[in-house]
Amino acid sequence: MKILLKHTLKISGSSLFIFLITGCSLIVPSLLPFEDLPEPAGPYAVGTQTFTWQDDSRKETFTPEAGDKRRVVVQIWYPAELTANKPVTYLPNPELRMGPFAKSSGLPKFLLNHMQWVETNSRDGAPIKAELIELPLVLFSHGLGGMKNQNSVQMEELASQGYFVAAVDHPYDAYLTIFDDGTTADYRSSHDGIDSEEAFWAFRSPQLRTRAKDMSFLLDQILAKKNLNDPFWRKISAERVGIFGHSFGGATSILAAAKDPRFSAVIALDGWMVPVPPETIDTGLDVPFLYMGQPEWNDTPLNYEKLDLLISNSNGFTKKLLIRETKHMDYSDAPQFSNFAKRIGYAGKISSTELKEILNKETLQFFNSHVREQGQ
Repeated sequence: MKILLKHTLKISGSSLFIFLITGCSLIVPSLLPFEDLPEPAGPYAVGTQTFTWQDDSRKETFTPEAGDKRRVVVQIWYPAELTANKPVTYLPNPELRMGPFAKSSGLPKFLLNHMQWVETNSRDGAPIKAELIELPLVLFSHGLGGMKNQNSVQMEELASQGYFVAAVDHPYDAYLTIFDDGTTADYRSSHDGIDSEEAFWAFRSPQLRTRAKDMSFLLDQILAKKNLNDPFWRKISAERVGIFGHSFGGATSILAAAKDPRFSAVIALDGWMVPVPPETIDTGLDVPFLYMGQPEWNDTPLNYEKLDLLISNSNGFTKKLLIRETKHMDYSDAPQFSNFAKRIGYAGKISSTELKEILNKETLQFFNSHVREQGQ
């Protein structure tokens, strides 16, 4: 198959397009296969569940409707009892998702359509591991046009190692949010119309604050369920909470950790530092901070200038790890599905296996040191 793909890619662009689109439902999956998610290394099976939660204290600023409250879709991963349930697919509700997902990826839908059959290692509704208590909690925030499960490789690794992980679709920032009543929120966070520094801050600042409040709301809801002594949620530790995010989700995680003292540690995965407020950069962080990212943001030198200032102004442990031969989307699940991401320049040259091992190892070590061991 690798030889066939190698020679096929020598065909001219127009010929290849005609070749692929003719009978694409059979040809494309063979030429551009997507792999299931790699198995996590921890000792526990992984369970997952999805919810819609509404914050009655906040109105939805992306819509003009009076009385529209902020809702988020939440997915959780946790150490589970091993069950015979089939693992969930990576992109549920494909009839709704595949079009917006392709648009967000910037690729033709026919090239991605078979991604709907990619399987994760997480089993829907599996019972939480009975003998475990005081599970450390980690929250995740996606980037612009991303989705709650875009870093499922890290979610499943953490859950398999005994963590409780929760992520949100930030409505209108995610490529598509599907609520439990079947309604949806489309993507409304593009750069269109942002043509000056003033316009940038006028749009991105309230957006970033909304996202940071989403993360605090997520934590509020989880801890409220724990306090109700629910046998499922009471296994979570209220004192050991970490947060991480990719791109704009990295900025979200930084702001949330700066504003909410309940967060014990923060990771930014190729975090977009430009929209982080100047006052946050100047004050720095009072919690441990790990940044992992590509060697350079060539089009935005300001990104690492602000990162270096934040690190120099922060108290306690900080680490900046720039990983060779990586690009922005390497810090999501993108390179784990197919080497096609590398062929089109969507991912860097580093092997997907090596990248996965680095990200999982660094993430786990950091949260083990600064979240799991806190209070023990």
